[in-house]
Amino acid sequence: MIKKFIPVIISSICGSLVFSALFMEGGYIDFNDFIGQFVTGLIVIPFVLLFGIPLSMMIDAIIRDTKKYKALIELLMYVLSAGIGTSIILLIFSLGDGISVFLEFKPFLILALSCSVPFGISSIILKYVFKTVPSH
Repeated sequence: MIKKFIPVIISSICGSLVFSALFMEGGYIDFNDFIGQFVTGLIVIPFVLLFGIPLSMMIDAIIRDTKKYKALIELLMYVLSAGIGTSIILLIFSLGDGISVFLEFKPFLILALSCSVPFGISSIILKYVFKTVPSH
């Protein structure tokens, strides 16, 4: 299970950094404001937990029997899942709000990719590390 929580931590930090960079107001921001935006960006953690871990398990089950280009296919599935997840979340928000939030698709897609791609890369690396380390 540690192979799933380390990617959650890494992708949450990356997502918070991108959130603070995307939604900053103005060109100049001091360190205290950046830390405030970073802490506010930690709102991505529930989304990463809610979608990231089950999706990672589903991707692992799908690519289990893949022989060639396993890491590339897995990473592409994480990118695809970021796009689909962004669309679903924005659709849910637009149903409740009545406002078309799909105009904001690009920043939310960037935010989703900033969580999904580091999650996928760290998950792939951890699988390789745990596979190559001999158990005693």
